Amino acid sequence: MTNGKFVSARHRVIVANSVKPRMSMIYFGAPPLNAWISPLPKMVSPQKPSLYKPFTWSEFKKAAYSLPLEDCCLNRFKDSLQLSLRTQKL
Repeated sequence: MTNGKFVSARHRVIVANSVKPRMSMIYFGAPPLNAWISPLPKMVSPQKPSLYKPFTWSEFKKAAYSLPLEDCCLNRFKDSLQLSLRTQKL
């Protein structure tokens, strides 16, 4: 994680030619369920504290599967105190 520096793009597939079938194949790579996820140390400093509380891959997956596709499950892990402090500085 880049602590908000880079934001991933939301994307969806639109089938332009519905006459011809479309085949998709997905591949997933993921850390172990007990792996801790947090912003890269290089992206965090006293001036720019972490926007997210550390969480495990298991917690992230549970959040992802409990929300509609259009919701961002990463929002569940935002550190509200750090966000309010950062907003006050702006």
